[in-house]
Amino acid sequence: MAKRLELNGLEMYLLPQRVMYIPKYFMLIISDWHLGKLAHFRKEGLFVPAPNIEEELERMNLLIQDLDIKEIVFLGDLFHSEWNSDWEKLKSHINSISKYAIQFTLTKGNHDILKEKHFQDMNMKMKDEVLLAEGVILSHEPIIGLPDYMFNIVGHIHPGCLIEAGARQSFRLPCFFIQDKVLTMPAFGKYTGLHLIKKDRNNKIFVIVNDSVLEL
Repeated sequence: MAKRLELNGLEMYLLPQRVMYIPKYFMLIISDWHLGKLAHFRKEGLFVPAPNIEEELERMNLLIQDLDIKEIVFLGDLFHSEWNSDWEKLKSHINSISKYAIQFTLTKGNHDILKEKHFQDMNMKMKDEVLLAEGVILSHEPIIGLPDYMFNIVGHIHPGCLIEAGARQSFRLPCFFIQDKVLTMPAFGKYTGLHLIKKDRNNKIFVIVNDSVLEL
């Protein structure tokens, strides 16, 4: 079950797949995928699970099938580090679904260090930010000095929260959260880790529990 929000009158939905959908713009927003991370770690000699990029690409495919999408905006850190074969799989996949007339946009993050040549022949625009008419701006990290009326949708920190379940049990779950007119999205990637956010009177936290997004 999605959570409906309005920012400056713009309707949007927080989805349990760790993404956001804005119906007016037929826009899907995905943050901090960090594709290629496991392959990068294995190359460095670290013992991590084998990469399964096909499973992650299928998660995106299902969203494309279920929603009316004309643009997918990646809020930075799409790829984790230097080039590896996972990038070619992503590139091939994005080009293969261009038949759906979907535009792909990347607002570059601190991990997006690939050279421009890797984006050649790929259906993807590179931007510093994406500005929507309602005064909502999309970027990888918060933009300092925005006018007071504007909202900033960002990623970068991979927010999560600690949920106490009784019997000395607790769960770390990904979340969306809003503070100081900044809405921070959870990481789309499965192996990104979580930066724990505490609930207080100055923020709103929307935690992902199974197939629902619930406000704390």
